[in-house]
Amino acid sequence: MTTADEAPALQSAANAAARLFRAYEAHSVTPGPDTLFHTLTAMHSLNEKLRKAEVRDFEHLDEFAALKALRNFAHHQDEIGANVRVIPSPAVSDLAFLCLVRRDQVERAIETVGQRWRAETGAACERRFHWYGEAVNINPCLFNFMVHAYEQLIAAGVNADPASMEAFEASYQFETREGHAHLIDGR
Repeated sequence: MTTADEAPALQSAANAAARLFRAYEAHSVTPGPDTLFHTLTAMHSLNEKLRKAEVRDFEHLDEFAALKALRNFAHHQDEIGANVRVIPSPAVSDLAFLCLVRRDQVERAIETVGQRWRAETGAACERRFHWYGEAVNINPCLFNFMVHAYEQLIAAGVNADPASMEAFEASYQFETREGHAHLIDGR
């Protein structure tokens, strides 16, 4: 049961969830550096709102740790947006496009993580990003994060505006009906 004091924090989390799904849809429809930046920012904001609402946050997810390192790097160190390349994919992938970040920027993002969390964040980046020489494809990680976020928000009863989640939910329900896995490998 939600108390009167918890209701505003939970509503704030629901608003932040709606913002994340709108940002992700924009990134999925017209991918680019700005839509990636906005999605990472919305992801971080939602995590903070979940904490304030005393709902399980995303800190337990490898995908969140990896993407948070990039988000923090972009906000506090260097602009990654100019170096992100979203390429229509004639290559083999589970997704329609790749979202590539320069390897040196991902490595610098890991280096800027506090010493206490650096090894764990680096390992999460190694596991969840796809490394191709000087380029790192972060799109499968972002996609899988959104699946985890969707499932976690539904389970926690964080009710975002249905219109903001409509496209994602339709895709998720289609995968369920057709027996497809929700998470992808990305290769």
